[in-house]
Amino acid sequence: METSLFKANYSYKLIISLTPQQAIKMSKTAKERVKIFINLHKNLYKTAKLIQERIRKYYNLKKFKGLDLKEGDKV
Repeated sequence: METSLFKANYSYKLIISLTPQQAIKMSKTAKERVKIFINLHKNLYKTAKLIQERIRKYYNLKKFKGLDLKEGDKV
């Protein structure tokens, strides 16, 4: 007996009862949602990069550069 991957993973059979016209509408909606998610991902990626750069600049400014010792100072 053959078992579908869906049933093996989720322990129940997937029932799809869409007409071809409903499937076309769903695919159009799905395409729109994919575009929205792609744009969201791009915006999040840009924001994360910007934050990363600002944090890097902040910590580079605050980085300890060593003691201000001159020749002849007592240590």
